[in-house]
Amino acid sequence: MSSSATSSSDCCVVLVTVTHYPNTADIRFPLALELCQLAATKLIQTVIVDDSPDHPAVRNALEEAGKGHVKVYQQDKAIYQGKGGALRQAIQKARDLLDTNNNNDKTAICFAEPEKVDIANHMHLIVRPILDGSTDIVVPTRSDQLFQQTYPIEQYHSENFANLHFNSLAQQFKGFQAKDAKQIDWLFGPFAFRSSLADTWLAYTGTSWDAQMIPYVRAVRNENRRISSVTIDFRHPKQMKEQEEGDPKWTNKRLQQLNILFDLLGEHELS
Repeated sequence: MSSSATSSSDCCVVLVTVTHYPNTADIRFPLALELCQLAATKLIQTVIVDDSPDHPAVRNALEEAGKGHVKVYQQDKAIYQGKGGALRQAIQKARDLLDTNNNNDKTAICFAEPEKVDIANHMHLIVRPILDGSTDIVVPTRSDQLFQQTYPIEQYHSENFANLHFNSLAQQFKGFQAKDAKQIDWLFGPFAFRSSLADTWLAYTGTSWDAQMIPYVRAVRNENRRISSVTIDFRHPKQMKEQEEGDPKWTNKRLQQLNILFDLLGEHELS
């Protein structure tokens, strides 16, 4: 798929993400701007749901960086709570956009955290198996060399550990036994799905990171949807590694995240 396949004039793929910044001095805010700039360069239609205190300033900056390819919405907390709710709102907006522009099933929605700027360089690889009909859901896998080189070393080890655990649990389900589904990079974050499956995400009520993963587990487990992994040469932002590596605050945060996922995903969905 060429980059032109994601242009506004022939929209078949929408990138969605969610943002929250205490202020525009946050270290992650320039990364979100960079993602929007790259989305404009790559002609990727992008939907952002934002919950920042100064939403107008954040919205204006992100949309200006996106040069017509980025639309930012304020999170509607009356309907969509937490990060999971923001994701669902973004997916709903993306589906509305795709329904307006394209009435067939060869459309995809891709999620990535806004600091994962480099994901835009690999969108064509991530969505290709969906658009060509080979699969329904794609969870990209980080190439191990760049994973180890560009991430905080603690994150590299903790996420490899968690991936081994969840992949071991998932093998009891037929949909995860296929060759290209045995090594899912659960802790990476980004994923893509055929837009006709949006209701699977919209029906889930979780408010945290589980809202990203559990819907695709249920789609595979309960609906016999196909899931695949595509390895990409993803580079994590240098400033993220510099900020987090060697800091106990971040290792403790990751431990808390793993405890939540081991319960919600491991014990309740994969066991």
